[in-house]
Amino acid sequence: MLFQIQSKNTLAMKYRKVYFDEENQKVRWTMNATDDIDVKYEYLGTMSRVEMDLLVEVLWELYGDNNITFLEFAKIFGDLRTFCDQLKRITS
Repeated sequence: MLFQIQSKNTLAMKYRKVYFDEENQKVRWTMNATDDIDVKYEYLGTMSRVEMDLLVEVLWELYGDNNITFLEFAKIFGDLRTFCDQLKRITS
């Protein structure tokens, strides 16, 4: 084994809520609710920072500067969420 992780030294992943605003093409990764802002965000689920970075990479590869619908965004989000969860089960 190349390395050993000691449980007392591991960091817990921070999961935050992911929201998407189709009209303005904005994604929000936050611990706070979006009720107090003018932009209408739709809640999708939670992701860690690394998973969120991967989501942005995938979206950029697929859509570039083109607009994406909420349903397209939600499908990619769900597929990636499933992939990450399956990967965690394989490695644990």
